[in-house]
Amino acid sequence: MSKFLLGRRAVLSLSLAAALAPLAVCAQAAYPNKPITLVIPFPPGGQTDVVGRLIGERLSQRLGQTVVVDNKPGVNGSLASDAVARAKPDGYTLVIGGPGTHAINQLVNPNVKYDTRKDFTHIAMLGRGPMLLLASPALKANSVADVVALAKAKPDSLNMALTGIGSSSHMTTELLKQSAGISFTNVPYKGDMPAMTDLIGGQADLLFVPATSAISFVQAGKLRALAVTGSKRLESLPDVPTMPEAGQPQVINYSWTSLAGPPGMPADIVQKLNQACRDILAEPEVIARLAAMSNETAPGTPEQAAGFIASEVARWTDVVKKGNIQVQ
Repeated sequence: MSKFLLGRRAVLSLSLAAALAPLAVCAQAAYPNKPITLVIPFPPGGQTDVVGRLIGERLSQRLGQTVVVDNKPGVNGSLASDAVARAKPDGYTLVIGGPGTHAINQLVNPNVKYDTRKDFTHIAMLGRGPMLLLASPALKANSVADVVALAKAKPDSLNMALTGIGSSSHMTTELLKQSAGISFTNVPYKGDMPAMTDLIGGQADLLFVPATSAISFVQAGKLRALAVTGSKRLESLPDVPTMPEAGQPQVINYSWTSLAGPPGMPADIVQKLNQACRDILAEPEVIARLAAMSNETAPGTPEQAAGFIASEVARWTDVVKKGNIQVQ
């Protein structure tokens, strides 16, 4: 074979390789091209898990890839969140965030080393639901005003169940304490159900808990709801006043969920996931399913999600400092 033909073949080969290179890059960059792991930092059954599984199911449908839900509880959700913060930022490891994992834990637990404002890529807010102030049937208090009066008459005489140090339950309790100038005896529990069981039995007096977890108990008459921490009453419990209506305008708090990934995720993947979430949250069936849990959708941009979470960290920093709260 002549040197001319060899040279020409080499040129053709190089040209073909150059022509195919962009296609190879595009094929390699296509997202997603393998299963996505969605980490939920709590056990199955709670609000974070229910919302996370709903979003995971819908993401799988919209992205055309399996979304594997992985429940990893521990340290009020921080163990799993920390693992995601250190994962490869390729969009294949995501986490469902909440007030504890992505706003409060870093403020109350010195063993939590991540800072949610810089150690995550915040993709989208998902939903939010208010808390309920529940009272034991044995407690002689029919309103928030009654609770405040009892607490002022006998400081620390009322047992307040807390579902974890730094949890939404704990922080909402602190809001009420600081707003009304009262104190309780805090009784820690490992979850909503153990706390509500003791509340029903009279071993605890009061509990702030996500409305999602408690509505059925209130409707069944097993527990009394004294107030809701949202800005409006719940359709499912129309006779329960809001905290502002009950005389405590500072005690507004929502238990929220978000979608996040490791820091440094590519912008195009973030936008694709954000758009998918916004489309999911606009689905009538999703809106209805969240509403049945007393949750409302909270769509928005990645920038809005990051801004909201930064504002939550700032808000709870003040509450934690004033209450001198720290995990022992």
